[in-house]
Amino acid sequence: MLGSTCFIKRYGSATAIGKAQDWGGNGKLLTSDERALLVENTEALLARFAAEEARLREEAALKLKRLQELAARPTSPPAALATLMPPRCTAEQQGMAPRKSMPWDWMRPNSSVAAFKLHDGSGWVRVQHKDGRQFVVPWPSFEGWEEALPPVVGRPNSEMSGYEVVGQIAGAVSYLRAHAFGEKVTGLWNDVVSLLGAKAS
Repeated sequence: MLGSTCFIKRYGSATAIGKAQDWGGNGKLLTSDERALLVENTEALLARFAAEEARLREEAALKLKRLQELAARPTSPPAALATLMPPRCTAEQQGMAPRKSMPWDWMRPNSSVAAFKLHDGSGWVRVQHKDGRQFVVPWPSFEGWEEALPPVVGRPNSEMSGYEVVGQIAGAVSYLRAHAFGEKVTGLWNDVVSLLGAKAS
């Protein structure tokens, strides 16, 4: 290895064979200060590089340690935080009728219903069947319901204990609205209960 003085004597100048480059690491070019220091004091430049490398290694080690600590943390919230989180409401707590507690096992799951309280005191619920058909069912049920509503609503279906809508559902709903003093269109069963009552007779 030639010192800077010997290099100049042999090649004529410090830059005789081109700009100095540091080929280690990421292959960065030397700055003007580093090139000057290379000529004037090579040992000082090497010491600077060593210090910079040590600093970078220390920073990388600290970053790796932080990542390892984050990876080791539990993913579930701490017990103290969990006690502050509001409990999840179940369908029953929200008033929604789960399929197993619906009054009609043929009712389409997660569908809305329309409840009507008529002036004569009877209650009716528009319910959609799982196969897509619409029914108007008395709630609570009562004797003689088969003759309570006109054909515009539908035809009595004893198997379903209600009127099967054979035309447009809009016609049946229009009739019920015209004769009702209370109505609720909802997906919450307790809304129906609050209007018509809890149990069928």
